[in-house]
Amino acid sequence: MQSKTREQLVKMYLEALKENKIPWRERWYSDLNKNGVTNTEYKGVNQLILSYVAYKEKYKDNRWLTYKQIKENNYKITNAKGKGVPIEFWSVYDIKNKIRLDFPAYEKIIEKTPEKQKDFKVFCNTTYVFNASLIEGIKPNEKNNKNTIPTNIYFKRLISKLHIEYIEEGDKAYYIPSKDTIVLPPSSKFFDKYSYYATQLHELSHATGHSDRLNRNLNIQNKRDYAREELIAEISSSFLMQKLNVKVKEDDYNNHKSYIQSWIQLLEDKPNELFKAVGEANKICDYLDSKVKNKEKERM
Repeated sequence: MQSKTREQLVKMYLEALKENKIPWRERWYSDLNKNGVTNTEYKGVNQLILSYVAYKEKYKDNRWLTYKQIKENNYKITNAKGKGVPIEFWSVYDIKNKIRLDFPAYEKIIEKTPEKQKDFKVFCNTTYVFNASLIEGIKPNEKNNKNTIPTNIYFKRLISKLHIEYIEEGDKAYYIPSKDTIVLPPSSKFFDKYSYYATQLHELSHATGHSDRLNRNLNIQNKRDYAREELIAEISSSFLMQKLNVKVKEDDYNNHKSYIQSWIQLLEDKPNELFKAVGEANKICDYLDSKVKNKEKERM
């Protein structure tokens, strides 16, 4: 199902790629976007589109509110014509029991009993949200200090918990599925910590596809499959970099120019590949986060 959110995201991404920019990297400009009333962080496609718009519009606030929330809280909105951003909400109707479910509950039911899929009807609703920078009366944004694990410790825990062989040598970065090994150039060869961490996360994202982990097809046979896996690794590393609050430099956006044409072709031919990649990226982030959290529990 193609919502307005997805149509707009593909359009913006293709425009950026044709300008030789990596749009999902521009999302590291700010903290993870969240609802300004509920404090719930947006996920997946909604997080991507809000981050990209925030970068383009130079918003410094990561909070977003619906028009209804603005009105209910007696806030005022200024200079907001054309500034609303469409985000999607998925819900499911249980035909048999005549009740509405949220999507996570539906996914759990289908995972356990896939034969029941015919008993449900899936809906996608679009709502427009406005950045808090455009809203008068809202309290100043509190700084996000939730990341208490230093970035270098985060990576050490991941590598240890995943039981991956990790080597720093040479001048190229890659993952070898048959040996379950990540190879990175020594840290001293990178321009800065951002480049080093981004490359680590990219290769760790590839490694989650191993048969002992998330079991993606890493037996790449053609350019399209290669572009798809690179897209998954790029987006998942971007989610994690923003989560770790590691800031990007402007001149680092074009590190993967060699993939741009293949991504353009992939998204023009099959736009849904972007959303499949986002779905896989969410799985990767949840998987890696769970490994770090488990490691934390073991130390307590």
